[in-house]
Amino acid sequence: MRGDAVIEGIAMGAMAAALAAAGLALVLLPQRLAQRPAAQGVVALAVDAAGGLRVWNQPIRPHDLPALLEQARRRQAGQEGAVRLRLVPDRDVPWGTVQGLIGRLEGSGLPLELQLP
Repeated sequence: MRGDAVIEGIAMGAMAAALAAAGLALVLLPQRLAQRPAAQGVVALAVDAAGGLRVWNQPIRPHDLPALLEQARRRQAGQEGAVRLRLVPDRDVPWGTVQGLIGRLEGSGLPLELQLP
């Protein structure tokens, strides 16, 4: 009887560890996927329905955008790899907002991609 209890305890511990690992993976995987374009030289600029901006899943203020673009241009000029901008608007963002951002981003001198939802 005592041996069965030990086996049950080990099995429950293994199950708890597996569940903890799965939970951690569910938290970390989306972050890792969001950062993957950065390693490929893509500055992914997400726009939410309210017009808020996020870069690599971090919120930025609209007036910080020129400094971010300048940093990307310097990286491009330093031959650290091909840097390009990717605009990823939420499906509820008005098209006029997207067009305004495209106009601002095209003036950066970096290649621009538009990823529609």
